Amino acid sequence: MKGTASKGNHSAHRIASVKPPKPTFEQVLDGRKQRVRGLWKRGPVFYARFAATDHAGRTRDTFRSLDGITTVPAAKAALQTLKDDAEKRSIPTDGRCPYFAEFAQRYLAEVSTTKRPATQRKEKTHIQWWTARVGALPISRIHRTHVNAGIADLIQAKLSPRTTNLYVISLRLVLKRGLEEGLIHELPTAGLRPLKTSTKKRALMEMATFDSVLAASAGATKNTQQFRDYLRFLLFTGAREKEALRVSWADVDFSNEQVVIGADGLAKNHEARRVDFNADLAALLTDMTARRVPDSQWLFPSPQRGQKDIPAKTFRESLRLSATSAGVSRIGFHDCRHNFVSTCVMAGIDYMTIAGWIGHKDGGVLIGKVYGHLSGTHRKAMASRLRSSEIPENNVIQLPANH
Repeated sequence: MKGTASKGNHSAHRIASVKPPKPTFEQVLDGRKQRVRGLWKRGPVFYARFAATDHAGRTRDTFRSLDGITTVPAAKAALQTLKDDAEKRSIPTDGRCPYFAEFAQRYLAEVSTTKRPATQRKEKTHIQWWTARVGALPISRIHRTHVNAGIADLIQAKLSPRTTNLYVISLRLVLKRGLEEGLIHELPTAGLRPLKTSTKKRALMEMATFDSVLAASAGATKNTQQFRDYLRFLLFTGAREKEALRVSWADVDFSNEQVVIGADGLAKNHEARRVDFNADLAALLTDMTARRVPDSQWLFPSPQRGQKDIPAKTFRESLRLSATSAGVSRIGFHDCRHNFVSTCVMAGIDYMTIAGWIGHKDGGVLIGKVYGHLSGTHRKAMASRLRSSEIPENNVIQLPANH
């Protein structure tokens, strides 16, 4: 009897401890008993339901409470206000968000007049790669999962981290245009860190190596003199390969002893810069002036220009043949730029001046990172020349009061 009574007491306790069920969402009906689409109610509170998509591309229903609303007409008005605000944040002119494939083509057409041909070709290659993967998606439906999957495919294809980052940058440029037009609210690449890259230190190619290539060009290439002028111009200005080809005689200012690089606006940063004459550059340009071709405006006119006055396209074949003849295995035109900067650093020229000559906008930060070891060597050499014993005893250096 006692056991039965005890069991009954426990059952009564369990029944008393059961919590009442929470109110569930119910569809709201209007005065005609018709369902109000997107409007729900849980207990006394009205809710608006939206289909939301997260960064992973998952779509799920999201309920937003309409606080302070107590009647169906007021809830319908609040719901319509939310819908109007959502439409204002998306402004495709044809009533839909464009697919990535068509939007990317429009982007490429727009930049065809503002970016250099080489840059356009690279971006087009990257964008076509992304189009094969997300081209059928509206740009508003491209999410972080698509970006991460693309990065994984690029890594699996053995592309370098730097090249993979360039693919992501091209995708970001297209989507950023969509962000500017209000077609998307945020970039799926927002907060994405680029892959870590390691920059290989370029060994300093001695001037003796260039001299051997220049000497070997006499029997290796037909346009020996022009090739020699071009290679020396790169060595004495630090200009990039294509920039130097587009320099005209109008860009050479003998009165101010300067040469303008990128006057056509096609430099890497789209800005012209002035390189002051050094002794070697002044001698080279003076010598070239005496041998200037009378019917061309270019420092390095094309040998096959015919009736058109166009600059030479490239000297790469001449460099290859001359280097092979000289027994130099690896050499490129960028080595000339590297040699120029290294020579400037070891000559004690400040980084900001060098940065201005070669077209860096960081005030010499990159030069300090890449070539800082050379300046260290230079400082050691300068320190070895310091002899305190050589300073006269009566030669007192007066320091500022706040030193």
